[in-house]
Amino acid sequence: MLAFAATLILTAFPGHAGNLLVNPSFEADNAKTRAVPIGWKYFLPPTNSFSIPPGGTNHYWIENLVPAHSGTYFWKEWGAAYDTAPTNNVAGIYQTFSSVPGSTYQASGWFYTSSGDQMGQNSYVWIEVAFLGSSSNLLALYKSDQFSASVGPDGWFQYQVTNACNVASPVSTGDPYFTTYAVTGSVSQLVAPAGTTTVRYRFAYLQSGIEGGSCYFDDPVLNQTSGFIPPLISNIFPLNMIFVNPSDGITFNVSSPSGFTINTNGIHLVVNGTDVSGSLAISGSASNKSVAYHGLQSNLTYTASITVTDSSNLTANASTYFETTWVGVPPVVYLWEAEDFDYTNGMYINNPNLCNASGDPSCYFGKVGVEGVDEHNFDAGPPGNHAYRPDDAMPTASSGDYLRKNLVTAGRLDQSLNPFDGDEWVNYTRDWPNSTNWIVGRLATGDGLSGMLTLSKVNPDTSTTELGTFTINNGPGWSTFQNVLLKDTNGNNATVTLNGKATLRLTSGGNLLPGFFMLVVGQIDLPTLSKLYPTGTHPFEYTNTLSFTVTTVGATFPANGITVILDGNDVSSNLTITGSTSIKNVVYPSLQQNAIHVAIIAATNSLGHGILVTNHFDTFNETNYMVETEDFDYNGGQFVDPWYAGAYAGLGATTNIDFQHITLDGQNPFGAYRLDGIPEDELGTHDYLRLAFYFVKDYVLTYFAGSDWANYTRVYPAGSYYVYGRFSGGGPFTMYLDQVVSGATTVNQVTSRLGQWTAVGKDYVTYDWVPLTDSGLVAPAVIKLNGVSTLRITTAGFCNPNYFMLVPTTGISLTASRSGNNIVISFPTQTGANYRVFYRTDLNSGNWVLLTSLLGNGSVKSATDATTAITKVSRLRTWPSSCASTPVSSRSVTMSRIPRVTATTACCGSRPVANAFGAG
Repeated sequence: MLAFAATLILTAFPGHAGNLLVNPSFEADNAKTRAVPIGWKYFLPPTNSFSIPPGGTNHYWIENLVPAHSGTYFWKEWGAAYDTAPTNNVAGIYQTFSSVPGSTYQASGWFYTSSGDQMGQNSYVWIEVAFLGSSSNLLALYKSDQFSASVGPDGWFQYQVTNACNVASPVSTGDPYFTTYAVTGSVSQLVAPAGTTTVRYRFAYLQSGIEGGSCYFDDPVLNQTSGFIPPLISNIFPLNMIFVNPSDGITFNVSSPSGFTINTNGIHLVVNGTDVSGSLAISGSASNKSVAYHGLQSNLTYTASITVTDSSNLTANASTYFETTWVGVPPVVYLWEAEDFDYTNGMYINNPNLCNASGDPSCYFGKVGVEGVDEHNFDAGPPGNHAYRPDDAMPTASSGDYLRKNLVTAGRLDQSLNPFDGDEWVNYTRDWPNSTNWIVGRLATGDGLSGMLTLSKVNPDTSTTELGTFTINNGPGWSTFQNVLLKDTNGNNATVTLNGKATLRLTSGGNLLPGFFMLVVGQIDLPTLSKLYPTGTHPFEYTNTLSFTVTTVGATFPANGITVILDGNDVSSNLTITGSTSIKNVVYPSLQQNAIHVAIIAATNSLGHGILVTNHFDTFNETNYMVETEDFDYNGGQFVDPWYAGAYAGLGATTNIDFQHITLDGQNPFGAYRLDGIPEDELGTHDYLRLAFYFVKDYVLTYFAGSDWANYTRVYPAGSYYVYGRFSGGGPFTMYLDQVVSGATTVNQVTSRLGQWTAVGKDYVTYDWVPLTDSGLVAPAVIKLNGVSTLRITTAGFCNPNYFMLVPTTGISLTASRSGNNIVISFPTQTGANYRVFYRTDLNSGNWVLLTSLLGNGSVKSATDATTAITKVSRLRTWPSSCASTPVSSRSVTMSRIPRVTATTACCGSRPVANAFGAG
């Protein structure tokens, strides 16, 4: 109950000598989870390639591997990612509080390193307390001694913050983004100097090079021993919850331990970016108030931040995330917990109580299932994963999912089956309500993993009938739970009819942890989609036709009941639709090839029930000319012609001629493919397997950081091209494409910039297309090639490039005329192509700006621009994509010496095909 209460009360202990830190024992998250603990913030080098949850890999965990110093959980951290970070890396967690000059503090914390995962020999951790000014400038710093593996493993050691530092004497840590300072003496009190507005408590982990190991951290303390104490924010509701009834609103308490007045205008609440402080209901005394806000709506996610300032100008902050009913879920008919499976040979409880101790016959706590009847288990998991049903072989553990109000009311932790290995199963017998349902599972899987669960109905003869599967692909993490609908074999929502007593069986296909399940009202007359092509499941679905089938039961499809928005344009009038009144086969025959597309398909039946499906796909041809990034030049500008898969295996390279690379600690050893140059790694299953690599391993560049570059000399086919990169990234990244115009076989190379690739990567194993654009990141860049040439990729880091591809362009003719005060540019169009008209104010330089977009229909289209005294150069391009940064085809002509000179490009191309001049 103490651990549970921490999730509801975000507070510090009042009075002097109280610990100001929120969640100091890391119990508030209620689970072993990869998450930044409630009340804390995380810092790491800006070059670090790992992302912070939700989503992505990290290098920390709220853990219970060994007995905590107090409570159940502690903080575990290992070294920050070193693939794109400097040699040494400093990362950790911190909290900040309002402070005033003259206030005094004491600080400490407990460290532990395990013999099974001992910290590196040269790595260490410490605690520091900093006093900051109004501009976050450092005024004073105090530190603990350094804890390292040399202190000894497998025990908790307390470290006090007693070392005063000279902030005028910086000391390098080896991490250019983190500086510490020389110790000048020992103190018993940490005193806030003149100008102090903030005190910061920070745990810091310095990883030396690529050293492994980890450190545990528990029971941090920041006691304020004198001076005025900042306000306290407590009893926040809802705090990190789902299924919140919007009528409950947001409530919290604020108080001043020092007895200062908290005026109503000192209490601020920001909800989803909007300041709603004027709508707060506030009551209480001058220094202790209750606050409520009642403006929530259903089916929304909320982030709320609270700021409280007292009359002495001391400030406190807090925040919460929650979801109101029912985000992503239809109204729930019946909900059951994954851990509440059958016991004692098929016994069950229809509407169990939620409890956290034995003695309640209407609760599953402590119940024991029978192997082969109620459950089937291979892996009992660690001993700590049996707190809820201690004598049962099937393990359960705190899920780490958001709380729900019924759990809060019961003082109960949320549980999940964990581990739940492949082919293990559990039975759920209930007197189910008479209903036709869809079924939603609340599920989680590991970083980048995919998992599946199968739901079946147990027949009277103990055989089973499969009802459907739950699936997550490329999961964000074991503690990030999602609502997942049960699907049938065609990928539609499985419709399950129940009426009275029945047993449902959940069978693991591996890599999915179930938290709970919900019956929601199923719509049996909802249309279903099948036979969709292109599928969008992989690149290179080369076709000029989009096709699919929609089916409805007990209804028909009316006229205009099926629509398709392709790349932002309504192409429904161009659909060919055949079939019966309830089954329609749909074809769009004018799909542009060698393009990236987004199709939004809507199908609504005669009952008004509909589906909306978004399909992202491309129609690139795998025969397009591609350049593998691992196949950069060798031996001073040499290249292999004709190229073949694996052609550069075992070849070296000459630095500053073929490549430039800054060696990073931990980078892959050479020899797997190339003998020198830029490190590479096997692509494996992280991207689509192209035909050329069926029998040869594909590689990608890694540790490609800073100002690294690589040259690619080839006998390029003649023509004009768009360039698409197939890249992954650990966040925002940029790479540049240049042409070496002279000195390609020397160290004195002259280059010309062709364009840049800019995107936000999900992680280093998720690849996607990135178009080459101009520096304005809007208009597509077009390059012209004709025979032997050297192209160069230069990186700014955070990206693993696989290959880049040339997409041929074509052109169209155009005319320009003047109509009154307007310049009219006319051009023939192709049906289904999206034409985008750009302009710029200089003929030879500057970024292109979008003027307008037009949908082609096979006729001549016109774009109009009003004339002004400002000279403009314009062009038109076709981009059959809803993404403004994803061009598919382009063509440009330029004209000058008129008030608004117009040029057009269309349907793949860049060479001028027509000039048209208006009267200036």
